[in-house]
Amino acid sequence: MVINILTNTPFYVYWIFFSLLFVGISQIKTRQVGLKRAISIPFILILLSVYAITHDFGLNFFSMFIWICGIAFIFVLDKSVKSQKQVKYSFDTKVFTIGGSYFPLFMMMLLFFTKYVVGVVTAMNSLIIHSSLFIGIISLLYGIFSGMYLIRFFVLIRKIKS
Repeated sequence: MVINILTNTPFYVYWIFFSLLFVGISQIKTRQVGLKRAISIPFILILLSVYAITHDFGLNFFSMFIWICGIAFIFVLDKSVKSQKQVKYSFDTKVFTIGGSYFPLFMMMLLFFTKYVVGVVTAMNSLIIHSSLFIGIISLLYGIFSGMYLIRFFVLIRKIKS
């Protein structure tokens, strides 16, 4: 069954996987990133998360409420943990220096595989796609991803302003 799923996966999905893998691996080391790129990456990933939830489940109260709960959970967790990586901003060069971490790679792969599972379940016409539990778990995961990327976006904006 796994071989059948993998062989029927469209080529562009593999391209997305390897692109995300490459971007995630590039974030393991401390790097310098320009202003536009640093701000656009979390913004694009937030938009992709919003697109995913609306595309997968439509705009309905249940999925959007759970999605917002996922975002709120991350914001509460961030306030208590304060585990943001060191981010420095140079006003002269308009460049961020961002500490390396495996966490972005982990988050990108988790987002990819979440979306992949939803795609497979949809392609198989499985009834689980309409299950409240499935919709709730996936919506919560999309909310957690959005929350993580929103926090990154706000950290970068704060660094520019300070």
